[in-house]
Amino acid sequence: MTEQNYPDTAEIFDRFTALASIALEAGGLLVFAGELDRRGMAIAVASNIAGAASLAVDGNAERAKQALRQGICDFMVNSLDEALRILKNEIRKKQPVSVVLVSDPAQSAAAMLERGVQPDLVAGEGLQSEKFVERGAKVLPAAVATVGSLVVTWSVSQDAAKWLPLVDAVAAEALGSDEDSRVKWLRLGPRYLQKQLSKERYVRFTADELVRFVGLLQQRIHSGEIAVPVEILSDGQPVIQPSSSAAV
Repeated sequence: MTEQNYPDTAEIFDRFTALASIALEAGGLLVFAGELDRRGMAIAVASNIAGAASLAVDGNAERAKQALRQGICDFMVNSLDEALRILKNEIRKKQPVSVVLVSDPAQSAAAMLERGVQPDLVAGEGLQSEKFVERGAKVLPAAVATVGSLVVTWSVSQDAAKWLPLVDAVAAEALGSDEDSRVKWLRLGPRYLQKQLSKERYVRFTADELVRFVGLLQQRIHSGEIAVPVEILSDGQPVIQPSSSAAV
């Protein structure tokens, strides 16, 4: 699987926040991610972070195997019966799980309809999405528009596994509420996006939230609670430089 085919962090974040805007507590929901293309992969990972169960269908067994190795999917199966068995078990427990069914996508979607398998959310166009919507499914948008949002990333100069979680906690405090879906993203995103978020975090803030984040972080740095240089970028521009705790 090439880097071009793998969704970037921004795509996954946007799918996650879109899902969370529909259901903040997504445990027990079934998301039909469609084919395991870039969009399908982003939805599968976002669903896991949100706590939902997801099903993708792909006729390319090698692509499915690579997605499994990459941690995009938890299970790869060859029959709809096996996929439903796994999904029903985890949905009953309200646990996240992502399943990829190696089969013809169109035939599998038709079989789902015939058997009365009804997802709560669908990816969008194609694979009988309109019929699932007619039966009550909602369409998962690509993103939720937030006017004036800023792409904010942060990293530390060393020992990321130790210090990044402390900076994440400051970011969550700046957001001010555990009900904010971005707090869940900060808490669970690194578990599912180990490669992409292991050294640099990603979230979208308003300007006021960014100001609170920087102010709280400076307090932690000055007190010695965070004893490593932190770099914060907003839309790619430095807010805090690694060599200084002062805002630019």
